[in-house]
Amino acid sequence: EDYMKKRFIYLMLAAFLLVGCGKSTSITVSTNESAAKESVALESKAEEVAKGIIKNDVQMLDVHIFYKIREGLSLLEGMMPQVEVKGNDNLKNIIERINKQWTDEHSSIELTRADSNIFSLFIKTMVYSDYDKTGEEIRGINIDSNTGKELKISDVLKNPVGLYDKLTESEEFMEEYGADIAYFSEKLESVLTKPQEFSDGTNNDSDISWALNNGGMMIYMIKENDYGKEIVSIPLEYARYSEFFKDDILKLPDDYAFKILPDREIRFNIDGKERALELTQEINEYDIAQEIRVKIDGEKRTYQDGSSYGISKSYVLKKGDHVYLYVELTYDNDYKSMMIIDLNKKSETISIGDSFAHTALLNPNDFYLGDNIFTISSVWVERKYELVDDGRPKALTDYFTITTPVQLAAKIELNGEMLDGVNGNSLGSINLPVGILLTPVGTDKESFTDYTMSDGSVVRIPMEKISDYEIKIDGKPVDEVFDGTFFAG
Repeated sequence: EDYMKKRFIYLMLAAFLLVGCGKSTSITVSTNESAAKESVALESKAEEVAKGIIKNDVQMLDVHIFYKIREGLSLLEGMMPQVEVKGNDNLKNIIERINKQWTDEHSSIELTRADSNIFSLFIKTMVYSDYDKTGEEIRGINIDSNTGKELKISDVLKNPVGLYDKLTESEEFMEEYGADIAYFSEKLESVLTKPQEFSDGTNNDSDISWALNNGGMMIYMIKENDYGKEIVSIPLEYARYSEFFKDDILKLPDDYAFKILPDREIRFNIDGKERALELTQEINEYDIAQEIRVKIDGEKRTYQDGSSYGISKSYVLKKGDHVYLYVELTYDNDYKSMMIIDLNKKSETISIGDSFAHTALLNPNDFYLGDNIFTISSVWVERKYELVDDGRPKALTDYFTITTPVQLAAKIELNGEMLDGVNGNSLGSINLPVGILLTPVGTDKESFTDYTMSDGSVVRIPMEKISDYEIKIDGKPVDEVFDGTFFAG
């Protein structure tokens, strides 16, 4: 008892002296027992975060992927992807590097995660020599949204060696991926345990990378096959490997979506319940999909097709307690449609004519869908939607943004309205001379198209829709009104 009293007095004296020096301090007496309890508490917290028990104040970012024409090239030659992020200045420098250094007309960008915690995307670029394809380079960008700094794998995983051991000891995992990729174990080890071998999102040979998404982490490797080189995507889901991810990585917005790959089982957590999902398809000898098959938590469902060429992309959307599967199917002339499947209950699918946009579907409350239209040219249009309770996308606007960078020259004099911005209010009528250059930026697909002029001002020109493939302006076919029109398909 005397020993405890003296120990307490010494601690109080030490605290008093430190306070007197104008310093703030915290004194902790730790024991092996308290350290063990703290370790158990941290593991428990990680599990709770992964299962969605702990709610985190993580918000989605407003991100848009679009295309522009590279200077000096034509529309057919030089469309290059660009990234735009609104409301987060921490990402300004990395966005500039993506747009100016790491992408060109041979690149594609897949946004994988975009919230106030993590910003990630995947870039692949075809490499050409004298106009012949010589290979592909891949890059995974993973950024802390709060600092703008690149995340190394050591910032993501708490036990990288343990994860590597678990994966390589799994016969199923090694059979799935290790059999076809040369030096697979060594490459996997470099990704998980050797952050020094990666810079700016890729290794020295630009053939290995990784990126975070809302469902987990995806590792990308390039492998050789009989037809050349192929990118292999290797998913490591949060639900399956949650004990290896750091807590901050597991923090997601309340509602989110993520891309899934067909022909393999994926696992994800919805409000504390782990779900297992597998999406497959049956393709006949004529390359037509006969059936789309879904297995959710062991329950098998089959949906008849018979007209598409199969699955091009698919996403899981989680909003509140509702979980849906969006499956995009491809047809002739690159036409696409979407089937929507409710994963919580067995019901008929919902079909819509829209398809996924250039900006990946990550936020069920605010996402883009797109479509090819044939009005003043063949152009890609997008607009924003939100998910409603039956799984359908509800349009947030009647206005479609035109993302295909087309420039048209007027062959005739045109009448229009000046606007105070894209889809803005009318400022009055305007007469446009022959030869004026116009860039289409938006439309309602039926009665007008908005254009920007060389000074950046916006003009709206009426049009008349005769059919899905015929538009007239001032009673004339579009190709008699503009030079530079382009119709594909």
